[in-house]
Amino acid sequence: MYLAERIVITKDVHRQFYELADRNARLAKQLYNAAIFRLRQTFTGWEKDVRTENEKEVFRELDLLKERYPKLKAGRVLSYGVLEKLMRVTRNPDFYAGLPMQSAQAVVKSAATDFRNWLAAGKVYRKDPSVFPGRPRMPGYCKSEKKTYTITNQDAVLYPVYEQREDGRDTYAGMQLKFPGTRQRMLLPHLPGDAKLKEVKVRPYYGKYLLILVLEAGEPPVGEAGPEIAGIDLGTDNIAAIVTTDHASRVYKGGAVLSRNRLFHKEKAKAAAVLTKGTSRRHVQSKHLDFLSQKHDCFVRDMMHKISTDIIRFCREHEVGTIVIGTNPLWKQKSKMDAVRNQNFEGIPHAALRWMITYKAQTAGIRVVLQEESYTSKADVTTRDRMPVYGKKGEKEAVFSGKRVGRGRYRCADGSLINADCNGAANILRKAFPDAWDGTDDFRFLAYPGSVSFRTLNRSRAAA
Repeated sequence: MYLAERIVITKDVHRQFYELADRNARLAKQLYNAAIFRLRQTFTGWEKDVRTENEKEVFRELDLLKERYPKLKAGRVLSYGVLEKLMRVTRNPDFYAGLPMQSAQAVVKSAATDFRNWLAAGKVYRKDPSVFPGRPRMPGYCKSEKKTYTITNQDAVLYPVYEQREDGRDTYAGMQLKFPGTRQRMLLPHLPGDAKLKEVKVRPYYGKYLLILVLEAGEPPVGEAGPEIAGIDLGTDNIAAIVTTDHASRVYKGGAVLSRNRLFHKEKAKAAAVLTKGTSRRHVQSKHLDFLSQKHDCFVRDMMHKISTDIIRFCREHEVGTIVIGTNPLWKQKSKMDAVRNQNFEGIPHAALRWMITYKAQTAGIRVVLQEESYTSKADVTTRDRMPVYGKKGEKEAVFSGKRVGRGRYRCADGSLINADCNGAANILRKAFPDAWDGTDDFRFLAYPGSVSFRTLNRSRAAA
């Protein structure tokens, strides 16, 4: 089982770690741009009779590479192996600027991967342009001063730490993290003793740095999968609605996250207006803006973790063995809402919540199914309305028995009212498992679902 541990590095608390990360992130940016430069110039100048000066420079380097490695074949798209050897043959100053060698190789590899992914995306786009919001663009240069880079487990090391008790026995006290180029060590007391470090990603994070430790630990205990199935519909006013085949339902209120989103945008706009007053600049950076962004990111991430944890707890209580989560590709890119609704909709990280539910469910031994969710909010679950796939050729136009009325209510064909989000969750489940509601005639459990609010998820804060 793989785990990820996030650690925020600040200049005041982890000075040596911060200075090392800052230096290497700047070097990683320069190296990435150098690699992208060679990939772009080779690609654009491959079949030209008259090349630009930049293209001529890169092709002279390729001639040196062929002299050194006669059997090496360099094509129009440079592979990672060719690009890495090209950096070595030419003694590229960005490649030998001081990054740990394996970190430098990882940066070069990421550039080659980005270029290959662009070509693959172009092939898909030519076959079906609707898959993308626009034509995929050739990877460009990194414009920020810093870039995420990777440290392998041959450079970064975890050491177990033991403390001696009064009775003379040694007790496990945690792990110490050591980086190359610094003597400072970081104690991580909450890491399991059997954790093995695979790699560390160092990412710029609102004026600080975020260390993401990828760890390999023992496999979690696998319990027996329950017989029930749950469907989850993600939204805004209700961030998530969940229903189970044992006739239980629950909604997770999104008021706190929406309120914090509005406050964040208001404070950010106010601060930016002060910084840009009397100038023509539109985009600015400051420590205060970084503070606001980090505070908002931490709050939203904390809420997504608490919601996903409570969902898994709810599923275990109801013996759920399979979770069906609704998904709609490009639903945020193609949103046609007004400015206020669009800000609320895009301010909730549904993809992150879906990912958190998925890996926590797998840890608990619960299977996760991602289901395309078109028309699930319009169909009436009580009459088993047909739900085609939106935009699919050959599908007959769907006719729905009920309709959504008011805020959060759905009127069924028989006139009864149920929660609209729970109706959507039930239809998502039915779309993945058409016979899920066979034998169910009474859907009153969808009318008044249990409600989980910000105060419910933060009981300790509410009690204080």
